[in-house]
Formats: sequence, C-alpha cells, structure tokens
Amino acid sequence: MASSLSRTLSVRFAITMGVALVAIALWAYAGLSRILRDQLDRSLHATYELQVGALAIRGSILRLPETGGSRSLVQDGRLVVGRDSGGRIIQSTEAVEWVGLDSAAFRRAMAGERSATDEAWRGRRLRSLYGPAPAGAHPVAVLQVIAPLARVEATSRQVLFRMIVTALLGALASLVGAAWLTRSALQPVKTIARQADTIQGERTGQRITAHADVIELQGLIEVLNQMLARLERTYEWHRQIIRDLGHDLRTPIATLRATAEMALRTERRPDQYRAALASTLEEVDRLTLISDALSLLARVESGDLVPTLVETDVRAIAEQAVDRARGRAGEQEIRFSRPDEALSAPVDAGLVGVVLDQLLDNAHRHTPPETRVAVSVAAADGDVRMVVEDEGPGVPEEMMGQLFNRFYRGDPARGRQAGLGLGLTLAAAIVDLHRGRIIAERREPQGLRIRIELPSSPPVK
Repeated sequence: MASSLSRTLSVRFAITMGVALVAIALWAYAGLSRILRDQLDRSLHATYELQVGALAIRGSILRLPETGGSRSLVQDGRLVVGRDSGGRIIQSTEAVEWVGLDSAAFRRAMAGERSATDEAWRGRRLRSLYGPAPAGAHPVAVLQVIAPLARVEATSRQVLFRMIVTALLGALASLVGAAWLTRSALQPVKTIARQADTIQGERTGQRITAHADVIELQGLIEVLNQMLARLERTYEWHRQIIRDLGHDLRTPIATLRATAEMALRTERRPDQYRAALASTLEEVDRLTLISDALSLLARVESGDLVPTLVETDVRAIAEQAVDRARGRAGEQEIRFSRPDEALSAPVDAGLVGVVLDQLLDNAHRHTPPETRVAVSVAAADGDVRMVVEDEGPGVPEEMMGQLFNRFYRGDPARGRQAGLGLGLTLAAAIVDLHRGRIIAERREPQGLRIRIELPSSPPVK
C-alpha cells in the first residue's frame, strides 16, 4: 500500500531525531553520573585526609555531632570507620556495630594503597574509600570513609528523566517541523504532477513550467521537458507515417486497380496483358519496398536486427541489386562499373542488398526518364566503397544534411514520384550496423551522389 512521501519523510525524520536525542540523553546521563561520582570520591578523599590528620595529631577519629546514628548516615552524611589489622571496627564517627567490608579493598589499604568501591548495606548502596591509617595510630590500621549513593543516583535519575522528556518533546517538534519542511519542499513536485496531468498530447509545445528553487527539482523539470519533446517528436512521427502511408499507398493501389480494370474490360492481345502484368509487378515491387523498409527500420531501431557478418564479394551484391533495379527502371539506364578483382568485406549480404535496393529506387523515382543511374564498387583506404549517383536535379546544399532523417522528402519537384522518405533512413541505419559511413554529395554538373564506405576487416572483439 502506497504511503505519502511527506508523511513518510516526516515520521522517519522525527524517529531519527528522537533516537538521536535519546542517545544524547543517555550519553549525558552517563557523563553526569560519572561527574557526580567523581565529586563524591573527591569529597571522600577530603574527609579521609581530614581524619588522617586527626589520627596523626590526636590519635583518634574526629567524631561528628550526634545525628541519629546509621540511619542519618545512609541518608545524608559521612561515616568514618577505623579498623584494626583484622578488620574489626575500633573507632567510628557514629555509633555503629557493623559496616560492610570489602576484603580486597581492605587488603590494598593494608598494603598502603587507597581504593574506592561500591557496597550494599541494609538495602542501601554506599560508596566506600579505603586507605591506610597514619603511622602511630595503632591499633587503627585502615580508615574506611563511607557515603551514601542515594542522592547521587536520585540526581542522575532526575536529570535522565528530564532529558528523556526533552528528547521526546524534541522528536515531536521535529515531526511538526519536518511535516512543514517536506510539504514546502514537495509543493513543486505536486505542481509538476498537476501540470504533467494536463498534458494530453492534444497540442504541441506543452511543457512543464513549475518554478523550483531546488537544483534537483530544476533538473527533474528539465528531464521531463526533454522527455516530452522526445515523445512529441515520436507522436509527430506516428502522425506523419500514417498520413504519408495513406498518401503513398494510394498511388500504387490506384494504379493496380486501373491496370486490372483495363485488362478485364475488353479482350486484349497477349503483349498488352504482359504490359499490364509488368506494370502491376512494378507497383507490387514498390509496395514491397515500402513494407520491407518499415519492417526493417522498426527492427533496427528496436535493436532486434543483428547483422550476420560473412566475408562476401561485394561486387556480387551490387550486381544483383542492379539486375533487380533494371527490371523496374523503364526507360532509365542503370550502369554498373564492375571491378576486375574481388572486393571482400564482412557484411550481411541481404542487408547490404536492401541498402542498394533503396538507393536505386530512390534514384529511379527522383530523376527524370531517359537519364542514367551509375553504380560503382571500388577499394578505398582499406574500405570497400559503393557509389550510387544519378543525373536528377540534385538536392540544395542546405538540405543535404537532412536526407537521412525519417520521412524527409526533399523538394517534390526533384522527382516524378514522392517517396515515403524511409529509403535513405533505412540505408543509413543498416550501414551504421556495419560500422560504416554513408555520405550524400552533390554531383556535377547536376544530380546526387550517395557514397557508402564499409570496413573490409571484421570488427575487433
């Protein structure tokens, strides 16, 4: 189930802040507890030094005013106990019969070392400092200074409670702040979505114009507008292909229908039937070229068409393409300059044949009758070069770079029949699959020259 990005970000930020604040509170609690215990230890050492001085001067521990015995000790005060070498209580600042003894700390004190430990006495936690008695204080061998931990622990717990409450309040404040922040930050996204929803493709030029101060959102708007431009071009391509297909298919279909009606209307001589069938075959070939061009171009652009490269004599491919073109050339003359030596190259013979078919069909349709189309094959700088040139009106220099664009038709006055505009596009796509180059040039004194250069060596893997 999808959830709101704003809510998700707000909750996660609040949880993160809450965890961080609680961690800080625990760390501060540990630090405060350490500080309070250090302060308590310093006070125990100060009391110990005071009693050591008293023992050295008076030979006895300084007694405190009566405050209620051990009950007062565990609540507020300090208790100082003098023990003999056996651990028995000899002197104390208050009347007590027994106080807990840490044997390890006692032994260290007997060895002349001070040490502090935590102890339990009558359900209370105490802090004890053990240290050696001064020389001449016999029978007192060890001084034990005792203080309750209750006040330190109570203070620490109170601070911890307040810090936890502060952390929770901070998390709540973070939740509110994060909710406001994410709503503000995501407002342009909502505007982008709203504007994108209004773009239905009914008219061109629609773009997302939302204002965003964030670099990432500005980049998103730019990417979306670029995508819209690409979709718009694709949409126009589909509209154009439908329109142009309808126009270009109408002529051959009408020609086929007229030829069939004329052949069936009256009895005709065999040569007239043959002429009608030849005209029909020419139109069928034209329809086949259009169909093949569309199918192959779709496979090339989708990446489904992978050429099968086989070492082949390119002369044979060109010669077969010229023979096919002569069958539909009519009054046009198609010349082929066949070199004497074989010109081998790793190519897909079928695809290269399609390239030449498209170029020759393009030359046939765009040049006047009784003109010549020349095809030549030659070696050039380690490549195999194929050239198809015609004697038509040519193409203006400013339009030369658009010849290989999809559905580019050039100047309608250039030829006798308008083409679908896919021939040169398909040829360029197939040549690119062979890692070759296709170049359009002006021919002097007039006409168009298409030059194809294919590598004569296989690709390096």
